[in-house]
Amino acid sequence: MKKSLEIWVFGDYRHPFPSRLTRQVIGQARALCGDHGRVTVILLGSQVEGVAREYIGYGAHRILMVDDKPLAVYRVDLFTTIICDLIRQYSPEIFILGATEFGRELAARVARRLGVGLSAECISLAWDMEQGRLTATSSAFGGQYLARIVWSPDLPNMATLCPGAFPERPYEGTAEGELVRVPNRWDSQSSKIRVLSSVYEAPHSVRLEEARVVVVGGRGVKNLTGYHYVRELASLLGGEVGATRPAVDAHWTSHERLIGQTGRAIRPELLITCGTSGAVQYTAGIRGTGMIVAVNRDPHAPIFKMADMGVIADTHSFLPALISELKALLFKEITELFRKQDKPDSREGRGMTFGQRLKRFREDHKMSPSELAEKTGQPPEFIEQVESDSLIPPVSFLLQLSHALHIDPSHFLTEQEKVQIDEKRHEGFFKRTQNYSYRTLTPGAADKHLRAFMVTIEPRETHKMIEYKHPGEEFIFVYRGELELTLGEKVLHLKQGETIHFDSETKHKLRNLSDERCDLLVALYTP
Repeated sequence: MKKSLEIWVFGDYRHPFPSRLTRQVIGQARALCGDHGRVTVILLGSQVEGVAREYIGYGAHRILMVDDKPLAVYRVDLFTTIICDLIRQYSPEIFILGATEFGRELAARVARRLGVGLSAECISLAWDMEQGRLTATSSAFGGQYLARIVWSPDLPNMATLCPGAFPERPYEGTAEGELVRVPNRWDSQSSKIRVLSSVYEAPHSVRLEEARVVVVGGRGVKNLTGYHYVRELASLLGGEVGATRPAVDAHWTSHERLIGQTGRAIRPELLITCGTSGAVQYTAGIRGTGMIVAVNRDPHAPIFKMADMGVIADTHSFLPALISELKALLFKEITELFRKQDKPDSREGRGMTFGQRLKRFREDHKMSPSELAEKTGQPPEFIEQVESDSLIPPVSFLLQLSHALHIDPSHFLTEQEKVQIDEKRHEGFFKRTQNYSYRTLTPGAADKHLRAFMVTIEPRETHKMIEYKHPGEEFIFVYRGELELTLGEKVLHLKQGETIHFDSETKHKLRNLSDERCDLLVALYTP
């Protein structure tokens, strides 16, 4: 290997996952250059000297650091210009990046501007001493084959490296390296990208490696809708979502969810793998799993050889049916716990309480108390009191929960509970008919699911809503006048003859925009 081999690594430090991947790339760069070459990390950002010192501890010989406030937020056009100018100035032989979303985007732009070759998603790298060029291996045709890649003589040779494919070096706190502060001579105003805001979203999930239940989606789930079933099933089981290479490449989920040789290795108690063929690149990451349930329409799929239980079915027909059954069982369990609240000794019992089960339901679905409150039409304080068992909710709360689950609750409610809900419906009907602005168009329908009213709003006035809330749907027809409808965050204007249909529990407000009386035909449906 030639002594002057110079390898550059892009330092992606935005949060722990890309920062860890950068350390893996540094480790592979050190393996390539051996004891004679040099590994340089190019680091762009604001107040990143601490990151630079960390990368030296993980094996970097030198850091080229452009530290300036305008670089605090990633902008691909500005970062591309800076990196290309530095590469032209220093002429490294190799430039490698981690295959994150940023890394893929940045690598493609830099390679195009420099007119050099780029190999994506590499799982091995080697330097050909005779030819003086890089060689690599990457998966092809959905992971069924491994392709050997070689570069043209144009330098630098560029590549992106798969997460998890390369080990990182142990951290050495006493390691020494060169820190080169490069003045920011680039005009940030020339960037065509304007960052309006940037908010870091904290993860709501546990690490895949620590999950007790994992549901994986592969090529066989077909599309984003199919992968949504995978997510929903994982939520119902209180598990995490995983993916094979085709699902990640199709952008159904992020690279952090990849399982296999180039992703994560997992050991859950239960793995439900949907639409995965069982390629060795994937199965290498699931060895040691407790129980494997495989769903695939191909009875000869290799995954069935590893599975403890196999289901030969199309995921688009099987998963919705399974989800429906699980929702029904979940709601049945919740209603049974709800009924136990009325028993004097229920709180002294050893089993789970209604509040504890509600909290588990919320956490399994990765919802905050505020998010569950919004779905059920209740204030967050109500949810917190119910979860702490300091408040017994009304039976109508079961209806709101069933609405959040999108299931029909009628099969799980007792006759007494149905009577209580009907009484609540009757109460709402009575309050509306006693209000001057409501005129019922369905007399005697207090106990019916579908009712209709004529609602009158005086000129330039806001309609005073009746206090009774109900789950269900609402239909509004503007019979006369002009209406402003605030529906959640949206403000809509409806003229005479126009209609709208929406979820009744969505926060809404009605206002008359005209100088004349506004008459509305309103139909309400409650389950």
